[in-house]
Amino acid sequence: MTRLFGCVCGQFHSPGAGMGLAAERVTVPIPFYVIEHPDGVALFDAGLHDDMQAAEDPYRQQLRRQGMDVSLTAEETVAHHLERLEIDAEKVRYVVLSHLHFDHAGGLNRLPNATLVVQSREWAAGADDETARRYFLPKRFFDLGHEVRLVDGEHDLFGDGSVTCLPSHGHTPGHQSLRVRSAQGDHILVGDACYTAEAAMNRTFPAFADQAAMNQALDALLARRDRDTVVIYGHDPGQWGDKALLPSVRP
Repeated sequence: MTRLFGCVCGQFHSPGAGMGLAAERVTVPIPFYVIEHPDGVALFDAGLHDDMQAAEDPYRQQLRRQGMDVSLTAEETVAHHLERLEIDAEKVRYVVLSHLHFDHAGGLNRLPNATLVVQSREWAAGADDETARRYFLPKRFFDLGHEVRLVDGEHDLFGDGSVTCLPSHGHTPGHQSLRVRSAQGDHILVGDACYTAEAAMNRTFPAFADQAAMNQALDALLARRDRDTVVIYGHDPGQWGDKALLPSVRP
């Protein structure tokens, strides 16, 4: 039986417009997902680096100079979430990365034995200095020596249709989303192919992104919905909190 958990690894603080939201300033969750499959544990994204707990962290200082910030407590780190779920971080088999931004790849340092599953064009973007600067892909967070499985387009992670990578380029050159069919139901984990349900309605995307590609990718993702499919957006505060769409603890 495949089981899906959703965990919040800190908060992102930014102008609302940057997140496709109407408010002047917003605080939004930084989620990652844990998939327990009979053939191993996989994560979809890896949240923030532990160092982000410190205000003096160089990347946090850089964010603040741009009018943004993050907050992270010890109880919100990837390692603590996995410990609470009784999962050995060193035995995580896969980390499927939606993309290489700091708030999605940051926790990789705590998952030393995982194989990274990344779209080929995303990994190439991270390796190219000019493209990495344009799309904000700092190697500090993802270039740590992990084994890397590069995929092109759709990819059935376990070979049984339960976990499927879905290309959704635009936010970054090789962004991907994930469809998970589990005991918790059928979920499309959009990642940053769209930050929020509000942004999906208004089609408001980050200025640095490929707007046309994001529109096309979101259309394709939403077209995959069945009647009972739950769509979870990248940083939607309405989908977490007291009424989170996914459990973060065992029943």
